[in-house]
Amino acid sequence: MNEIVEYMDREEFKSIFTTELFNKMDKMIEEEKITMENAIGLLKHLGYYEVLLSLWNSAFHSSLLCERFEKMIVDEDEKNEEKNENLLIDSCECYLLLGNSFSFETLSICVPCLLKAALKKKEDEETKTEVEMALLGFSCIRKYYVTSKKNFI
Repeated sequence: MNEIVEYMDREEFKSIFTTELFNKMDKMIEEEKITMENAIGLLKHLGYYEVLLSLWNSAFHSSLLCERFEKMIVDEDEKNEEKNENLLIDSCECYLLLGNSFSFETLSICVPCLLKAALKKKEDEETKTEVEMALLGFSCIRKYYVTSKKNFI
């Protein structure tokens, strides 16, 4: 998958990664045909390549999958004791890497979450990659605009 995406140009990328594709992925998650963990892994790769290609693609933002991520971010943040920090970090990274418009509420959750991830001081390779992805997610905020309306359910 990585090799295929790596050799795509902008037009190929935009023609494949459409709102319909993200809606189908949302349906597959709903029907448990794909796990959230696998979906997040795929979406992080797509977001990474979208940033590398400097794309402005509104397909994710206008999809049901984006709504799922917005709701998941808010719901996970509201949990007290059983909060899954890794899921929250991964969800925020996907949302920021693929989105092109962000609600204030979602950003108010994602920014502190990714700052916390970026400030990890361990020097192992896995943590280094996590920190780099968190910082890449931050870099996407400047590219797009922030909306004042609620974009989640």
